[in-house]
Amino acid sequence: MSDVADELISYPETILYDGNVLTVDTAFSVVSAVAIRDGRFLAVGDTDEIRSLAGPDTEEIDLDGRTVIPGLVDSHVHVRQVGMDLERVHLFEATTLEEVVEAIREHAVETPDGEWVQAGWGWHESQLAEKRLPRRDELDEAAPDNPVFVPRGAHVAVLNSRGLEIAGIDSETPDPEGGTIVRDPETGEPTGVLLEAAREELAEAVLPERGYEAYVEDVERAMAELNSRGVTAALEPGLERDELRAFMDVVREGNATLRTDALLWVYSLEDVEKASAYFGRDFGTDLLKIGGTKYMLDGGVEGARLRDPYAVVDGVQEDPDYHGHLLLPSGGEEEFRELVTRCAELGHQFQTHVVGDAAMELLADIYEEADSEHGIDGLRWTFMHVFLPTPEVLDTLEELGVNCTVQNHPTYLGQNMLDFWGEERASRAIPIATLLEREFTVGGGTDAPVVPWFPFESLWWMVTRETVTAGPLGTEEAISREEALRLWTRDAAYTMAWEDDIGSIEPGKLADLAVLDTDYLTCAADDIPDIEVEATMLGGEVVSGSLS
Repeated sequence: MSDVADELISYPETILYDGNVLTVDTAFSVVSAVAIRDGRFLAVGDTDEIRSLAGPDTEEIDLDGRTVIPGLVDSHVHVRQVGMDLERVHLFEATTLEEVVEAIREHAVETPDGEWVQAGWGWHESQLAEKRLPRRDELDEAAPDNPVFVPRGAHVAVLNSRGLEIAGIDSETPDPEGGTIVRDPETGEPTGVLLEAAREELAEAVLPERGYEAYVEDVERAMAELNSRGVTAALEPGLERDELRAFMDVVREGNATLRTDALLWVYSLEDVEKASAYFGRDFGTDLLKIGGTKYMLDGGVEGARLRDPYAVVDGVQEDPDYHGHLLLPSGGEEEFRELVTRCAELGHQFQTHVVGDAAMELLADIYEEADSEHGIDGLRWTFMHVFLPTPEVLDTLEELGVNCTVQNHPTYLGQNMLDFWGEERASRAIPIATLLEREFTVGGGTDAPVVPWFPFESLWWMVTRETVTAGPLGTEEAISREEALRLWTRDAAYTMAWEDDIGSIEPGKLADLAVLDTDYLTCAADDIPDIEVEATMLGGEVVSGSLS
């Protein structure tokens, strides 16, 4: 270390010592101290070596044995929407329908008559004793003078009667393409539950616009919340132009505390052409860059495109030949193929939401076609979610060098996976161990606010395959704690083409880290979700909590 000291031009600004520092370098080295200068890690090693580098103005902080990990990297989190959810009615802790109704009632009392009452996304009906969504009449009782919108994740929502009226939904309203209006089997009247495109095109279309200033507030609010969870970087998987502008303004005003790699939504070939006019690959700063484009090919657990039909679920899914939905552009499969091929031609990263096995088969074929025409090697193309890949799909992706990102949807969606897909498909969904055995690069994440934005809940699921709603699912696909942390740091960074700067604690990388109150590697597995972050540093500056 004396040789290193001789080569240093200036002293470290900060030294953290006497810690349990999990570097997540290629060897998964554990050290006790780090030195930071100019926002980057200057050196890592044991306490005596690193403290010998201190100068007269170096701040030296005793970690007192606490565990330090690289700043967590969520490879799929809707940052702006997390900020939005933080202002809505929270249902995370609800255990009965009455508690859901009461939470809506309490909010309605504070809301002027006629204005919408909206709940947050990140909860699930299977956490309730009744194991079902509320009905329109129950929401009517909670808020008789207000329209009510209760989303569950990104693919399902419930409206009360006033909400249905505003959305123009009644017994005569046809199901939109790619969506379902759930109806009472005896009366044919809508129950209030909307799936996939019915939620997006009918319900969300009539919700009040938040406006640009609200977007800026959403972004800042979400960044602070994610920092408090140890997250220092995120992939924002789909932004519209005004949302992207909000991120730019937060950075320009000096208020960004989260590194963001943004993808732009594309819904058509025309959108790809428009996007290519104002962003280019490898352009951006260490706080914000535009990584590429994102397309959503099928639905979620209730709407993914499957080869074999769904199970019949009384009152929600009663079609024995239901296979879910493909969400194709207006030009159908032909336009989608052109869209994907054009992204390859332009050299853009392309990430695709894909859940069902039939959708994955189609997408793998289209990726292969795009590669044969223009080559996608090095573009970090990615399958998002990867619930039900077939061996043949994995063979194709492996040959193409495609990455995967996985999120802990089963922690809250596990019961619906069992109900809609059956035990065999639910248990093999999101086969992380299989992906790692094949040596895929896999990024970890949450997909919040589809499920809560709690990274240690995601790590717990990866390690145990336990769920909040359905017990363990697919324990043979559990991975080690070291592997799970790697997915949430250096491998997530790789899927975002950011691995040179973030994802591990190594000299030269940006000084992003989180200080924990518990040793992640040795605590009881069931204690992992309860790990708290005492401090988070971004570029060597504390952005959440305290190091004292």
